[in-house]
Amino acid sequence: MWRIPGAPTLLLGGIVARLGQGVTVIAWLLLVRETRGSYADAAAVTAAISLATAAAAPVVGRLADLYSAQRVLSACAVVYSLSRIALLTAVLNGRPLIELCVLALITGASFPPVSPALRATWSMLTAQDKPHADLRQTTMAAESALFEFVFVVGPLLLSATILITGFFAPGDPAIGPAAAILGAAACSLLGCLWLARGTGMRSMTPIGENPRTTGLGPLRAHCFPALLGAAAGVMFAFGAAPVAIAAFAEEIHAGGGPGVTGVLIAIWSLGSAIGGIWFGTIRLSAPLRTQFLVILAILAAGYFLWAASPNTFVLAAILFISGAIIAPALAVMANIVAELTVESMRNEAYTWLTTISMSFAAVGAAVTGLVVESAGGARAGFIVAGLATFVALIVALRVRTPERVPA
Repeated sequence: MWRIPGAPTLLLGGIVARLGQGVTVIAWLLLVRETRGSYADAAAVTAAISLATAAAAPVVGRLADLYSAQRVLSACAVVYSLSRIALLTAVLNGRPLIELCVLALITGASFPPVSPALRATWSMLTAQDKPHADLRQTTMAAESALFEFVFVVGPLLLSATILITGFFAPGDPAIGPAAAILGAAACSLLGCLWLARGTGMRSMTPIGENPRTTGLGPLRAHCFPALLGAAAGVMFAFGAAPVAIAAFAEEIHAGGGPGVTGVLIAIWSLGSAIGGIWFGTIRLSAPLRTQFLVILAILAAGYFLWAASPNTFVLAAILFISGAIIAPALAVMANIVAELTVESMRNEAYTWLTTISMSFAAVGAAVTGLVVESAGGARAGFIVAGLATFVALIVALRVRTPERVPA
């Protein structure tokens, strides 16, 4: 994989460009909470960022298909970094909440489509007529594993930043999150520009000769809506799981719940990263549809096993094992998108996954929060995640994948 033209930049630049994604949401929550003394204000700002990203993603993806991912990624990176600095300045200066939310909407809408652009580039570099066509599963698995790696390292970097800045500026709890946000903005800008200058991304030329995408675009592709429906169930469960894990840690460890929650989620993510690396080293002869159905069944079973965990140590072990299937699930979904859509719609198709991911993960977290408070606690939350994945499995039965769709 490393020998594919442009691969080193795609791999290393992709890590740098997304490093801040594992930091940003938590850092904004902490910063707004410390400066305004309100979790409600903090939630409003972070929700505005996420909702704007989800709404704008398909539009940004279509622009990338029309005018090249290289140009769109660079432009978004500049606007995104500047808007984050503007939002940071407004928060630190105590500006009204409505102003913060407007800036948050701009920040979210300009979120660089790093993962969709990378997946579209990998799918082009491993197309059926290319020398490295046999490495598509490897590239998609590596992409998913590195994405998970970001969410293992990101919170650790945030904690380290808070500790270091606290040593030099004691008594000001806002300094740490603010420094982390600035660092994340720098990573996004430098990483995206690095990717845009690489040979892999520059080979993704705009589709000038083909008819321009109009109307529903990739949503008209055969079985693509069914794939998005299955992805919605998977992402609902991904949003539900951390909430249920936090409730479990609080039930078992009372005051030590937040710390235990971070460790458990890190173990879950680490299992996913390792599973993604493993998945990239194997060759499966089973059709993608079969792989997807089996993975969804294992995911659903894993959530139900969480509900049977008697203590934290058992849950941690199950989290690590069941987490190993997450990156393969994301890789297989990315492979299916490449099989169902033509190259001229590939960026937009992958951004639809971004929209589904952010929207349904947020819904899953909100619904599970209500469930764990009003019903059977953490174990009820685990069951909700399992049921959502089981529904995804039922919907996925409608997905049919051809061998390859000609670009």
